[in-house]
Amino acid sequence: MIRTFILALVLCSLWGSAGAAEKTRILFIGNSYTRQIRATVTALIEASSVGGTTELAFITRPGKTLEFHLGDAATVAKIEEGNWDYVVLQDQSQMPAIAPKRFEIAAIELDKLIDATGAKTVFYQTWGRRDGDKQNAKRFPTYDSMQTALSVSYATTARSCDAILAPVGDTWARVRADDSELGRGLYKNDASHPSAKGAYLTACVFYAALFQKDADQIDFISGLSAAEEKVIHQAIAKVVVK
Repeated sequence: MIRTFILALVLCSLWGSAGAAEKTRILFIGNSYTRQIRATVTALIEASSVGGTTELAFITRPGKTLEFHLGDAATVAKIEEGNWDYVVLQDQSQMPAIAPKRFEIAAIELDKLIDATGAKTVFYQTWGRRDGDKQNAKRFPTYDSMQTALSVSYATTARSCDAILAPVGDTWARVRADDSELGRGLYKNDASHPSAKGAYLTACVFYAALFQKDADQIDFISGLSAAEEKVIHQAIAKVVVK
């Protein structure tokens, strides 16, 4: 009887360890573009089939760049804490377009820190300003010009780091092309940050890129119409490589 009891305890311990080992841990590092999608990403994943085995953590500093995070002791310590499966990097929304080399240098150095822990780097490719970058109007007078620069910069750096690209910006562009009204609705009134619709798109892209699953199968109240959800999911199917 005692032997049976001890064996049961050992098996329970092993099963518990196996369950813990299967948990996917994801660290997001960025600024307000990450902070403003945090609640939707968390809720979508919690509602999904991977919700019970996924742990999310976030470091968000408004307006900060990857250069800042690279030099920030708290960010570096959080990365080096280890046990992350993925570390998501998001630069200040203009930086990869206006200063691609500075973005690339900081990203590569952060990727080295991430690689050393055994985690995989993921780049959160952001989107162009709705009406172009008014602060850099000569270089990026339109949305398309800014989006092209962002897309190239993120894709090039992701390849250099052998990292995963979460193509939020490219999906955003696809939606704008397919449904201009919804495309405008992805933004808040500042024409920069994501609205609830933009946050939903972003969360669905991360779900597809990281878990290789379609978010349209999740029982989740998005606040969007069925038609709007369909446009977003069709865009993801065209853009995200699974």
